[in-house]
Amino acid sequence: MPSLLKFMGGVAAACLLAGVGCAFTTETIHIDYPAPVSIEKIKGAEAIRVKVEVKDLRPNTTREVAKKINGFGMETAPIFNDEDVQLLVKRSVETELRARGYDLEGGKVPLQIELLTFIHRYNSGFFSGDSKAEVSFVVRVKDAQGKELYTDTLVDAFQHAAGVFGGGNVKQAYEQALPGAIRKLMGKAEFHAALAKAAEGA
Repeated sequence: MPSLLKFMGGVAAACLLAGVGCAFTTETIHIDYPAPVSIEKIKGAEAIRVKVEVKDLRPNTTREVAKKINGFGMETAPIFNDEDVQLLVKRSVETELRARGYDLEGGKVPLQIELLTFIHRYNSGFFSGDSKAEVSFVVRVKDAQGKELYTDTLVDAFQHAAGVFGGGNVKQAYEQALPGAIRKLMGKAEFHAALAKAAEGA
């Protein structure tokens, strides 16, 4: 038994030593937005010119999207995205709108996105842990007179097992959570009806 404990202690120490160097090194990642496939066009969308506006309401509005952790589960070096999160969200929403046939050139129908959370957390176990990203935002559609036609709050999260607490798992988690939240919005008929109604008076 003592030899087994000694072996297990050695393994744990090796894991800690292997992770210390990278745990304290800042990392930059690129969060991609997966292109939508087999999306049905929205009837009349080509005549609706949408202008996507994103407000970043997070407490920390920097490009930091996560923190690494060390072998003790303590947060260490930051992980940054190479693009402003506000711009990433705007580009992602526009990608989904284009796929459904909306015109984004010279948009006149304002689609307001208020970003609430864009957060990632690592949780560690003895040999492995998990990686979880969460994205949430409020969406508003208003007519030309400023009357609110549609509002909703969208949330999505993605969690998966992680053996390495670096940028790769952060990227993977966000590339599931962000499309998850946006596609929930795109799946709502009331949202598309509000855009069409707003376009009537634009």
